[in-house]
Amino acid sequence: MLERPPDVTDDEVLAVVRRHWEPRADAVKHLAVGWGAHHWRVEVQGEPTLFATLDPDLPRHTQASLEAAYASAAALGLDFVWPSLPTAGGAFTVPVGARTASVTRWLDGRRPDESVAELPDLLAELHRTPAPSTARRWATEIDPALPVLLRELLQRPWDGPLGSSARELLVEHLTAVGGWAREHARLLDLADPATYVVTHGEPHVRNQWLARGRTWLIDWESLVLAPRERDLATLVHEGRDVDHDPQMVRLFDLEWRLSEIWSFAQWLQGPHTGDTDDHTALGGLTEELTRAHFGER
Repeated sequence: MLERPPDVTDDEVLAVVRRHWEPRADAVKHLAVGWGAHHWRVEVQGEPTLFATLDPDLPRHTQASLEAAYASAAALGLDFVWPSLPTAGGAFTVPVGARTASVTRWLDGRRPDESVAELPDLLAELHRTPAPSTARRWATEIDPALPVLLRELLQRPWDGPLGSSARELLVEHLTAVGGWAREHARLLDLADPATYVVTHGEPHVRNQWLARGRTWLIDWESLVLAPRERDLATLVHEGRDVDHDPQMVRLFDLEWRLSEIWSFAQWLQGPHTGDTDDHTALGGLTEELTRAHFGER
């Protein structure tokens, strides 16, 4: 998130980090990076040491799911995984009010300008790796009644600064969303749990990091056992030549698209101020309602 959280202060973040991860920490700095969570640089005597994250409590990421994902990533033993660190008590997450805290070591580097050439090889190695005992199985986030829920949402006031624009956009594309939801339900029946592998979930360029002369995959909060197309959809979207099941790629494109539409619609129907994050949410809603599906032009 680009804006600071309204319910947690820097001093509270520092106290949590010192209590559970690094007692020598003496400063934190909020970083306007990423999306969906809040982040801080943690310093020890002026040197960046840890990267702290606060995730909101969402159906997609609960404390239990985050704990399972981070523990699983740390157990993989792969040399391109930049994992979360355990607390002094051995857990990987700590509740902070309605949010969940986690940390990784600080890693000086940069995001690549475009997805790295070796991404297919990294994902193939990940998918071959035995599943840690802590890894959860993927389950869809999409309510089969999503079109009904959206119509009900449209009956409520959309009084925020961006509410009217968001509502008009949703009304314009509601029929298409209904079609996508029906297709998603049909494809969901084709997923075979016997084929599930360890997946990152979001291996796109924003979760690739160049440091120490190599590529790392970061942000493992979405790790679950799932069809490999959950990751391969990114490669298909990038136009890579990779063996895949087109129907499963379509499923995970729709899974992402529908979950984002529902999340952004709820956000913009509710109270908001029109800040940078709200405008990003409107841009995200617009993108998911109007873009081509993966593999389409």
